[in-house]
Amino acid sequence: MKSQTRQPVDKVTFLDPQAQAFIAVVGQSLTSQSDPSDQILGAVLPQVAKFLDAEAASIFVVDESTGDLVLQHASGEVGEKLVGLRLPAGQGVVGWVVKYSEDLIVPYPGLDARFFEGVDESTGFSTHSILCGPIVHGERVIGAIEILNKREGTFNDDDLILLRAIARQMAEVLSR
Repeated sequence: MKSQTRQPVDKVTFLDPQAQAFIAVVGQSLTSQSDPSDQILGAVLPQVAKFLDAEAASIFVVDESTGDLVLQHASGEVGEKLVGLRLPAGQGVVGWVVKYSEDLIVPYPGLDARFFEGVDESTGFSTHSILCGPIVHGERVIGAIEILNKREGTFNDDDLILLRAIARQMAEVLSR
């Protein structure tokens, strides 16, 4: 099965009330911090993974001086080991998402040429599915949020709508 660039209707109101409430809680958590530090992102990230019933989540930011993607926050079994990881611009699914400013659902990463196996090989983690979306501030892509390994079923358009809403809120924190 091929991965898909997704363009679902971007309406949070189409989500169930539980998802809408979760987005509101995350937004409140992110905006209630007067400290410009983005450490709150690290605290919210595991909650996003849990809500989406996924094993792990990460936030990559673009290093403006090099164009590299830097893993700023990660949750999951090997997440802490990966913080600070740098990927060249355009590498992997996350690099593609940042380059083209488009969301991706990748149900079978091993069959997708954009998937970079190097991280799995170095950590022993096994990526089975990916949901990834750009973090955009104004007209600029400043990073991406990536959710890995949906535990039951596959990532879907509702997951993507929720991810987009969370990414918009994260953009505000990252741009401070």
